[in-house]
Amino acid sequence: MLREMKKEDVRLTTDWGRIFLIFGAGVVAAFQVGKAPPVLPLLRMDLDLSLVMAGWVLSATSILGAFTAPAAGAVSDWLGHRRMMAFGLTCMALGSLIGSFALTTDVLLGGRFIEGVGYIWIAVSAPGLILQFTRKSDVRMAFGVWGSFLPAGASTMMLLAPFLVHFFGWRGLWRINALIPFTFAILLLLATRGLDNHVTRRGKPLNHLIKNIWLTAKTPGPLLMALCFAAYSCQFVAVTGFLPTMLFESHGVTQVRAGVLSAIVVATNAPGNLLGGWLLQKGIKRWHLIALANLISGLCCLGIYKTGMSLPSMFFLCLVFSGMGGMFPAVALHGAAVNAPTPELVATSQGLLLQGAQLGLLTGPPIVATVVSRTGHWQSASWVLMAAALLVVALSFVVRAVERRKGVE
Repeated sequence: MLREMKKEDVRLTTDWGRIFLIFGAGVVAAFQVGKAPPVLPLLRMDLDLSLVMAGWVLSATSILGAFTAPAAGAVSDWLGHRRMMAFGLTCMALGSLIGSFALTTDVLLGGRFIEGVGYIWIAVSAPGLILQFTRKSDVRMAFGVWGSFLPAGASTMMLLAPFLVHFFGWRGLWRINALIPFTFAILLLLATRGLDNHVTRRGKPLNHLIKNIWLTAKTPGPLLMALCFAAYSCQFVAVTGFLPTMLFESHGVTQVRAGVLSAIVVATNAPGNLLGGWLLQKGIKRWHLIALANLISGLCCLGIYKTGMSLPSMFFLCLVFSGMGGMFPAVALHGAAVNAPTPELVATSQGLLLQGAQLGLLTGPPIVATVVSRTGHWQSASWVLMAAALLVVALSFVVRAVERRKGVE
């Protein structure tokens, strides 16, 4: 199936210790995603940001990944997953440090862009590294664990951010988030000393990298997963990213309470990822889980933004949206890996998947912010997000046909 999986056929046990170390790197990366939403009202006041510009602050970490993630995956396959994960953590530290000194929107967005560079390397490199430590029978569950890194890390930081801001200000929050990934990069390198940097061939020339990217991009399985992830992430980031602002503006919730409630919603996505991995392990078809997760999340969006919806009802729908929708990332991550065109192109396939996710993260907040700004009410966001969910449901039937033809489980 995959070279790494074949190597693990002789492994008696899965090395969960190292898998959770890799997962920890992902959690640290997700801190950079989660630190912005709770302080968005403060950033808007301090730097005089419009709602649309605030949307770009949320999505600036996704700009590079939206256009270059497959190339990042190909380079990671070439230079080594462990090395590129450490490089990614270092980039995140640098970007957060630069952002902490921002006096203008441009500097803040520039720092967020550099953080996004680091996020790409971590997201595309980790799955290939995980496969080196996982026996074939545990691969689905391992990807369920990895798939929860974003909600686990983002929700933790969203929960901590209001309290850290209270003591250190938003600039202090940014500097703390510069120290953590730099420290973790050192720990990761020390803990994985002696590990092969490569599982693929060395010395690939540029034209071979381009050939690998093209081969992956024209493979139906990874491409479909990328399209589905684009529509899903558009929904997720729009709901969770603007939730603190909506709670503050529409329901009169204090900034600290809004941050806590939003963190709980994001955290609910993590067990959803584990559920998706577990259901895959139990033999549930991938396309069933893709369709179910997005149908539920789309229906929830109709209620979340409904005018006159009470705070408890809206919050409950947000929990269902995040929890049930959380089945999708684990399913998609595993689907991109097993549908890779060759065993050596796992990270390149993950890069294509990440490109879809980043496109959704990049476009979701600005689109929703623009629609809401022009209509003057949040309810208009529900139709945009419902359309994205229904698109994934439709694509799930195409996934079914492609995987049946290829014989992928």
